Amino acid sequence: MALVYDGRICRFALDGTLDMETPMPVKKVTSVQFGGPDLDVLYVTSMAKPPLPRFPDDGVQRGSLFAIRGLGVKGVPEPRFGG
Repeated sequence: MALVYDGRICRFALDGTLDMETPMPVKKVTSVQFGGPDLDVLYVTSMAKPPLPRFPDDGVQRGSLFAIRGLGVKGVPEPRFGG
């Protein structure tokens, strides 16, 4: 789960407890998706606009796509849209 305006990616266990937390270099993270041949790369997007004065540290990295490797977890395949 991307915590927008909090600069963190969190994973929760089935019982709802926080299982893993990954800090991000920007505050405005927006979405997460696993990808790569083994579904072991977590792709994270971030918001580019509007540049908000309360988040000056986002700077040039805002609006970036991040690839996080080595988390020790994998995604599950999504079914393809059949039309």
